Amino acid sequence: MTGAILTLQYPRGLKGIPIATTTNITALRSFKHIVLEEWEKRIQETDDEGEAMLYRLELQRLKTALNLFIPEEDKSYDRES
Repeated sequence: MTGAILTLQYPRGLKGIPIATTTNITALRSFKHIVLEEWEKRIQETDDEGEAMLYRLELQRLKTALNLFIPEEDKSYDRES
């Protein structure tokens, strides 16, 4: 499987303008952890049960996708680029 690429973009319209990209597994894993922590924080901070349910569903979707593309331990993926 091809690994993920992390891209920094300048916001412009719907897509943005790419500035830099990396395949560095440390950067990808850090990004993954930050994204998941932000969604967990949203769940904790909302008082609305419906909103919390939707956030939990999104968190589960993100965990599944990010774990697929950014595994925690996969020696074949470890590229320190």
